[in-house]
Amino acid sequence: MFVMSAADFIAAARKAESDEAQAKRTLCCCEYISQANNQKSHLLGCCCNCEDFDLVCTRLVTCRRIDPRNIDGMLIAFQDRLRLPWRGGAKRISPAAVAPAFIIPLMLGLATLNSKTAIVLMLTMVGFSIWGLQLAKKTATRTNFFLSWTVFSVFYMIVIFECQVPLLELVPEENYFLMFFTCAGIYCLYRTHRLAPLNLVSAQYGTTPKDELPGIAEASSGEEQAEAQTTLQMESVLDLNDADVVDIDTAERAGLMHGQPNICESCRKVTPRRAYHCQVCGTCVKRRSHHSYWLNCCIGERNHSWYISGLFTSLVALILGANLTLTSICHPFLVLRPFGYAVLLPDDCSEVFESFELGISFVVACYSLLIANYITFLLARQAFLWWNDTTLHEYKRAANAAAANRSRIWSNWRAILK
Repeated sequence: MFVMSAADFIAAARKAESDEAQAKRTLCCCEYISQANNQKSHLLGCCCNCEDFDLVCTRLVTCRRIDPRNIDGMLIAFQDRLRLPWRGGAKRISPAAVAPAFIIPLMLGLATLNSKTAIVLMLTMVGFSIWGLQLAKKTATRTNFFLSWTVFSVFYMIVIFECQVPLLELVPEENYFLMFFTCAGIYCLYRTHRLAPLNLVSAQYGTTPKDELPGIAEASSGEEQAEAQTTLQMESVLDLNDADVVDIDTAERAGLMHGQPNICESCRKVTPRRAYHCQVCGTCVKRRSHHSYWLNCCIGERNHSWYISGLFTSLVALILGANLTLTSICHPFLVLRPFGYAVLLPDDCSEVFESFELGISFVVACYSLLIANYITFLLARQAFLWWNDTTLHEYKRAANAAAANRSRIWSNWRAILK
């Protein structure tokens, strides 16, 4: 009986191992697991077998009322089937991340028609960006739309400059300087994004039981999954000195033992000094300055210097690229000649819309100047905060507290005078 049981056990173990290997079988580059039925699907079937899409098209042709549930189902199916062939299975593409790839060239191309169209579209892009940022901040939404907008903007500006402006006989040294500052800005902003997970407060500081903090809810499963994903990202950060990280964390934990610990009311974590909760990231951030939607990460203790360096080098690259472009397609004039090098500025640009090549170069240069003005504002704000030895989050907290205090005093005086 014992021999038979051992044989059955070995057979069951082998069967379980075979089933697990079959379940983890590597998918073809065009295959994926559908979220609707959790079944294997193929990219070639992305345009068929969608009942909601058939119903919407049928009712649209027959002029019948379309059920909103069918529209939602159709959009969900499209979002699940919008995928890119990849090794190990087709990867899903976020529509928010793809949209800037079509919006930016379309608007820049239409802006080359004439000066009035260029002004209207530029103002439209600025207004749309402000509205989108305010909406994202109001709803605390984590989205890749603005990060994708940044990436594609840089890509299109580099392509236009390298494909159009060098044909207008620029000095090679000018192009080298521009590419140096461009690559430096891209690298600094990339490091800012990569080091962002190290700013997040992990569970190593400890959590406080619910019965010791009445009125504070337990962390949801989504927050726990986000924390686990953050831990994996922290482990995958490249080119970091593990010993320095351990020393910093050990010092912070030791500091917490000698005083009253800071406890976050949102995630119930014991946090180090000057760590604040980010509603977008869903966790506390060490020395949190703000959440950068353009980089889709928080700016804090470990990536703040890279953020400043990225802004500065990007500003130099944008101004230099815009100046080189405008002085090449417009009538320039000499400003000064330091060390035998002529510094030019554009004078008359009235003829830039006569051809598409000149028009697209002029529009991209103006687009670069708009971004440069925004980055100048960010750098000036960071310089003001550095001078006052504070962060943007702390400055806003102090301003809100002062405003609430003034409002309370005014309410008290109104109550007395009544």
